[in-house]
Amino acid sequence: MNIAIDLTPIPPQKTGVGIYAVNLIRALGNFDNKNQYWIFVKNSHSQDFDPKRENFHIVIYSNILQNKFLRLAWEQVVLPIQLWRKKIELLHSIHYTTPLFAPCKRVITFHDMTFFLFPEKHVFIKKIFFRVIIPFSAKKANRLIAVSESTKKDIETILGIDGGKIDVVYETIDKIFRPIEKSFAISQIKEKYKIKDKFILYVGVLEPRKNISTLIKAYANLIFGNKINHQLIIVGKKGWGCQEIFKIVQNLNLSKKVIFTGYLSEKELVFLYNGADLFVYPSLYEGFGIPPLEALACGTPVLSSNISSIPEVVGEAGILVNPHNIEEISESMYRVLTDEKLRNVLKEKGIKRAKEFSEEKLAKKTIEVYKKVTRYTTS
Repeated sequence: MNIAIDLTPIPPQKTGVGIYAVNLIRALGNFDNKNQYWIFVKNSHSQDFDPKRENFHIVIYSNILQNKFLRLAWEQVVLPIQLWRKKIELLHSIHYTTPLFAPCKRVITFHDMTFFLFPEKHVFIKKIFFRVIIPFSAKKANRLIAVSESTKKDIETILGIDGGKIDVVYETIDKIFRPIEKSFAISQIKEKYKIKDKFILYVGVLEPRKNISTLIKAYANLIFGNKINHQLIIVGKKGWGCQEIFKIVQNLNLSKKVIFTGYLSEKELVFLYNGADLFVYPSLYEGFGIPPLEALACGTPVLSSNISSIPEVVGEAGILVNPHNIEEISESMYRVLTDEKLRNVLKEKGIKRAKEFSEEKLAKKTIEVYKKVTRYTTS
């Protein structure tokens, strides 16, 4: 079967969707040598997708597609022509939208439904665009992939899509995320980012939905009320509405205790995860939640929200808390940081839990979705 995968929506700095795309192509490359894959990608990401398999063909487009309006025009006009020319039988769109008219069957991956559940946390134009185009795309697609059961339920409820049309396929992470020797990890990053030997870590885009303001307030309670000396390291690129986060740090006199590193490479993230005594992720909503899984794989104790998809990822391998309860978050952080036995238990459980989200499962379950569409085609 000739399969096209559209990766042109990936932004310059890869976060959730971009990470999903990299892991998906790698997984398919390692476990499928039968189907022919045509990977459409912008020039800036061409080096990220090279499975080195004869059945994978990378089609590179100009970075001009970074412009959202030009990319939409390309998706709706140019892409269908390319699909026809290459005799594509199935198109997999990885980011909510798909051509409204296409000469082949279509599968779309849905990562979350934040545009509907948290419209106030998105810029106006982006919010309106996706709230209009997502329902059309969902109805045009032959099948939808949801990255969690939580996301599947949201799709059913919000878009009115029959659950029988939706397949849940969990994400995976790069094998680079693994336990390494702790002192080595700290030595690699503490000088560059002026970090002391002990620290708490957060990783994710700096935006309101991630609930970083609540994390900082809970952290303030922790260090001022319990005399904990850990620094708080916040990793991630600036997103919409992030200025409030920096104001809270200043207002609470935490400028010397809270460090913002900006966007980091996976290599540096591995060092940070391994060097941290605790990873905290109080997000208000996630379609899946890559950072908690990366932390688990590195053996870092995880404290995260008890809502949306996060319990599906963390399971019993971490501490789940109410993301709206500052006191609960603070007390749970203190408990983990002061209980070495608990940290060791969480480390063992985390490493074991992370292995359940394997590259092989991602590949095989995605291919099963492709086959379902093929069977419908030939019936």
